[in-house]
Amino acid sequence: MGGTKIFVLRIKDIIKIAAIAIAGLVILGLLVYLFIPRGGQEVPRPIQPAAMYMPGTYMSTIILNDRPLDIFVTVTANEIIAVEMTEMYESQRLLFPLFESAMARLSDDVLFYQRTDVVVHNDYPVTTGLLQQAVDYALGQAKICCTNGATLCCHDMPLCIHHETTHQH
Repeated sequence: MGGTKIFVLRIKDIIKIAAIAIAGLVILGLLVYLFIPRGGQEVPRPIQPAAMYMPGTYMSTIILNDRPLDIFVTVTANEIIAVEMTEMYESQRLLFPLFESAMARLSDDVLFYQRTDVVVHNDYPVTTGLLQQAVDYALGQAKICCTNGATLCCHDMPLCIHHETTHQH
């Protein structure tokens, strides 16, 4: 029983096995070449998005019933983090009852979508549109514009409803 064993291999099978082995080695070598950093080359770092805003709180003022109503927008370098308005005077609250609810809804939408061109709600489109313009103006002060490689603030946005603007850090 312990004799010599004879294996019969066909040349066709040997060629198939050799071709598969060579293809496997080529693929393995290609993967190593592509995914292992080579010496002397710097590993690329993820690209950071360019800052969109100058961080801070920006204000726009609407005059209602001869009294100011300030809209504040607070931003980080790439995010709108708060949209608020000052407490309304009693006379304003009586004459413009939709402002507080419109501002709450607009604030939620701006914070969720991170932009001011959100859909104006049909319940009070004029009120929401006026507040949206004020938020746009305050946010326009925070935006960073690039001209010829220089960073500039966009303070030249015209808005007929503002009375004064301030920048607070």
